[in-house]
Amino acid sequence: MTGQSDKAGKGRRTLAGALQKAIEASLLPGDTPMNAAQLAEAADYLLATALERKPGAADIELHSASEGHRTLNLAIVNDDMPFLVDSIAATIAAQGLAIDRLVHPILAVRRDRNGRLVELHDGRQAGMGCESFIYVETPRVDARQRRELQAALAATLADVRAAVEDWPRMREAMAEDARQLGE
Repeated sequence: MTGQSDKAGKGRRTLAGALQKAIEASLLPGDTPMNAAQLAEAADYLLATALERKPGAADIELHSASEGHRTLNLAIVNDDMPFLVDSIAATIAAQGLAIDRLVHPILAVRRDRNGRLVELHDGRQAGMGCESFIYVETPRVDARQRRELQAALAATLADVRAAVEDWPRMREAMAEDARQLGE
């Protein structure tokens, strides 16, 4: 049993290392730099959220932290799609919160049939889906506000998914309408 435990630990360290590099690479010019400890903490938190995920569903975790200064950390793992970051930022702002840090690496992901994370790669890889790993720090809020924020984010992500999935059908309907107008 120890061998399996050691293998799982090494696999998790490999995934955390890949995620840490992706977070660092996703920092934009002008973003506050993250030191090694902050990168490791963000990677570990995102990885814990990403370890198991059902296809087509977002995983959202919120955690109050008080090391250094009091913050609310959010980890969101979702299929990569348009509008995620803007929609999440707008939802957070609508809750009256400022975003102190937001990082958004997009990674190629391989999961087993149970949704367990097996492999991460920076950039697109054949046979692998792309997922958005979003890490956000905001000022800390109370438990009621955390529940409200989590519910609002879940609703927002469901709306984004519905809009993105509906977009091809909407384009087809608009193209058909345009063809009919031209007749």
